Amino acid sequence: MKTNRIKVVDSPDFPRSSVLQTTDLSVYYGEHCAVNEVSLSFPKQSVTALIGPSGCGKSTFLRSINRMNDDIDSCRTEGKIYYEGVDLHSLNVNVHEIRKQIGMVFQRPVPFAKSIFKNVAAGPMRYGVKDKRELLGIVEENLKKAALWEEVKDQLHTSALRLSGGQQQRLCIARALAMQPSVLLLDEPASALDPVSTAKIEELISQLKKDYTIVIVTHNMQQAARVSDEVAYFYMGRVIEHGPTEQIFNHPHHEQTAHYINGRIG
Repeated sequence: MKTNRIKVVDSPDFPRSSVLQTTDLSVYYGEHCAVNEVSLSFPKQSVTALIGPSGCGKSTFLRSINRMNDDIDSCRTEGKIYYEGVDLHSLNVNVHEIRKQIGMVFQRPVPFAKSIFKNVAAGPMRYGVKDKRELLGIVEENLKKAALWEEVKDQLHTSALRLSGGQQQRLCIARALAMQPSVLLLDEPASALDPVSTAKIEELISQLKKDYTIVIVTHNMQQAARVSDEVAYFYMGRVIEHGPTEQIFNHPHHEQTAHYINGRIG
């Protein structure tokens, strides 16, 4: 499947080792500031976990990255979001193109009420892929990337709604990967799953980071420690601390970070 990539331009403030960067990003719902001047960068082929109490702005920040918040009438955004050096709020940037290159998977699995095959093939078909052999190749490739192919290869034309919750979530990941993104945003992807399915999602994340930049929101501290390379701790819309996972969990610079990780606040 061929896609028109967003043209990369040089930005003097954009770190070339990072695929994503926000600069003084603020997000408002009406007069309420949900995200307050957050500046973060996300290294290529790594996992960054966003942690913090409920309502601290993590998911709002995540949805801002691929402009999902544009669909909320009361929401407005200030500051900058760069993807490969491109300002994503530039007038010449196509929102649909952004969402192809920056895929998103939500907290609860939301498969289409269609077959497994059509779930994965839906995006490529929408963008012009019609050849059945090519579509089958896309479906197989991305179900394998999502560690689901062996479980469903003999039932591609049965309803995706018959899959277990964990399988449905991996199907949603395969559906996002079929659009050939560079970045994958995961909003608590395992919070509604059982421990066995959660372990499979975590193993999948570790495999996917070889090819993708991943940003994950999680309330599970053990999960953040297991799957991430970097951690950003959010509190009341601000980032209190951001750094390598080992440092954040074992030698945090801020007392508030230590209190949250140790369960004293949250």
